[in-house]
Amino acid sequence: MKHSVEYKFGRYRLTVNFWFLILFLLVQTGLNELGFWQLSRAQEKQVRLKKLANNQRPELTSLNQVDQKAIDDFVKLQIKVRLTERVNLLVENKIQNGELGYHVLNLVQELDSDRYLLVNRGWIQGRADRNQLPQVKLPPTHWKVSGRIYQINKQVLSGDAELESHGKILRLPILDVHMLSLLERRFGLSVEPYLLRLDENAIDSFAVDWAWVNMSPDKHLAYAFQWFGLSLAFLIISLFVLIKKESEE
Repeated sequence: MKHSVEYKFGRYRLTVNFWFLILFLLVQTGLNELGFWQLSRAQEKQVRLKKLANNQRPELTSLNQVDQKAIDDFVKLQIKVRLTERVNLLVENKIQNGELGYHVLNLVQELDSDRYLLVNRGWIQGRADRNQLPQVKLPPTHWKVSGRIYQINKQVLSGDAELESHGKILRLPILDVHMLSLLERRFGLSVEPYLLRLDENAIDSFAVDWAWVNMSPDKHLAYAFQWFGLSLAFLIISLFVLIKKESEE
């Protein structure tokens, strides 16, 4: 049984082995799928940033008005809250302007709905010694906050990590649904699955330079170009290997 086919055109011969053909199709399919996936991610990020740009004014004044669409659109929210726990939550490994630090969060209760929410006050610089935590002033007990809604990561990235208690500071390796459930158990209450990122120059905010997408659309497009380029390069190399010029004899 033949495991290859040959095609002749002029003085050139193309020999295709069936096993190589299967490998070629698998590699080409994989590379092109990765390229199209990056294109779809770029489009998704462009839509997200467009929604963000179109929501400039405070739209919601109560947590009762928040639905999934509001979360997906980073809708602005302006509410009156009460500080429920006199502790600061520090989320580790946050980089800003090349410096390593923390995001400072506080747990509050909205006065209108009695629902509980995390407020992200922004970035503060960390110290070289991880055991030396920065001292952070608590916000006022009664507080008017304004910012944008941001979804807490639905994936479990923290694994078996636990909350680290240091007096009036709780340190979190990351904020995801697992860490949120640990906070709920610790405080004995239910917390919204999103948080509020304070506006720039808001009362009791720190350095505020929010990244609303983890990768820009341009970077996704660059990755897509790389995957399609690899696909084209593999095609050219394959043809170069398979096509042979017959001798004049």
